[in-house]
Amino acid sequence: MRSPITRFASLVFLAWLASIPAFADRLHLEGGGIVEVDRWWVDGETILYEGPAGTVGLPRSMVVTIEATDVADGGVARAESPQSPVEQPSSGAMPIAVPSPWETHDDRTRAEVRRMMDDAVAAATDREFETASDLFLRVLGEDTSVNQARIGYALCEIALGRNERALPMVLEGLSRAPDSADLHELLGDLRNAEERVDDAVKEWKEAFRLSPSDRRREKILKGERELHAGRDYGFTATAHFNIRYDGDIAPKLAEEITDYLEERYRDLSDSFRHAPPQPITVLLYPDRQFRDVTLAPESVAGLYDGKIRVPLGGISRVDERARQLLVHELTHAVVHSKTRGNCPRWLHEGLAQLMEGRTLTRAATGEVRRLVVSDPPTWETRGFTYPAALSLTQYLESRRGVGGIVVLLENLADGLDLDAALRDAFSDDYATLCRRWAEELSEARR
Repeated sequence: MRSPITRFASLVFLAWLASIPAFADRLHLEGGGIVEVDRWWVDGETILYEGPAGTVGLPRSMVVTIEATDVADGGVARAESPQSPVEQPSSGAMPIAVPSPWETHDDRTRAEVRRMMDDAVAAATDREFETASDLFLRVLGEDTSVNQARIGYALCEIALGRNERALPMVLEGLSRAPDSADLHELLGDLRNAEERVDDAVKEWKEAFRLSPSDRRREKILKGERELHAGRDYGFTATAHFNIRYDGDIAPKLAEEITDYLEERYRDLSDSFRHAPPQPITVLLYPDRQFRDVTLAPESVAGLYDGKIRVPLGGISRVDERARQLLVHELTHAVVHSKTRGNCPRWLHEGLAQLMEGRTLTRAATGEVRRLVVSDPPTWETRGFTYPAALSLTQYLESRRGVGGIVVLLENLADGLDLDAALRDAFSDDYATLCRRWAEELSEARR
C-alpha cells in the first residue's frame, strides 16, 4: 500500500513551487493608478515600460513611486522614487536611485532573470523537471543571490532522483540564507533519504521554528517515532538497498530478505525498464512497532511512503506471504521512481498486485462488475477497491502487454496528464478505456 503522504507528494511539490514568486514592478501613478510591468527604464523626463501594445512612455512627473520586486530578496517589494535619487518616497522606504539611460542593461538583465524564474516555475509545474532545473541554474548564473532558484533547482533534482546534485545546492543556499525554513526542510528531506534520520529531525525542527506548518510538524513526529522504534535496529546495505531491521530478527532471516529483494529488484527493473537512482530504504518491524511508527490501521499489511515499511510478524523464514508483501511494496518504490511521483492510485495498486502475482477470484470479479456497471469512468468515486484496481490494470496489460504499461508510465513521468498518457499508449482516454473494460467484464459473464 502507498501512504497518503506519497499520494499527495506531487501536490505538496506544486504548493512549494507556488511559493516561488513571479516578479513584476508596480508604477504608482498620481491619482492612485497602478501599472504592473516586467521591464521599465528612464529616458530623460520619460519613464518607458513594455506593455501589451509595445513600449509605453509616461511623463516622469506622473509616476509617484515605483514598487520594485527584488529577485535577490525572494520577491520582496521596495519603493523607488522616480523624482530624484535622493528624494524620500512617501511610503517611508529607503530612497533608491532610478536607473539612468546608461543603466538600462542592468534593468534588462533583471527583467530577463524574472522571465527565466517565471519560465522555470512554469516548467516545473508542468513536471518538465529537466527544463526547469536548467532554467533555475541559468537564473543563478545571472544572479547568485536568488535563493528561490536554489530551492527550485533542488526540488527538481530531487524529483528526478538526483539527490546528489540537490544536496550541495541546498548547503550553499543555507550558507547564504541560514534562516531559510524551506532550505532547512529540504536538507532534512535529503538527510532522511540518506538514513540520517536524527540529522533530518534536527533540520525539520529548525524549519518548523522558523516557519511552522502542519507538513513540517508531521515530518518531525514521524521521524521521532522512527528514531524511537529503531534505537536497537541492525543495519545492512547492498547495491540497491539500505535495510534496517529489529534486533530480535535473526541475521540469517535478514540476509534471506536482502537476497530476495535484490533478486526482485532486478526483475522489476527489467520489467519497467527503470532502476531507481537512489538506494531504497527498507524498514523491517515487529507488528506493534510498525503500527506505532506508521499509525496504519490493522488492515494495512505494508506501506511505501518514500521508504518500504513492512511488519514481519515473527516469521522465521521468507514465506509466500512475506514474498508477496515485499514485492508489492518494492513495486510501489520502482513505479514511484519511474513516474517521478505522477501515477494514479489505481495504477499504482494494480501494478503492485500484478507484480506480486495476485489474481481475481470469481467472487471478486463479480464485485468489480457490479461496481463499474453503472458509470465505469467514475468507479473510484463509489469507493476505491484493490480488486477493481487490479482488474483495470489487467485489462490494460491484455491490450498492449507490459510494454504498453511501460509507455504509459514514461508518459506520466514526462508530465502528461492521465488522458494524454493513455491516448498515446493505448489509443483511448481514461473514460473510453473504462467503458471498454466494463464491456469486457460483462461479456465474460455470459
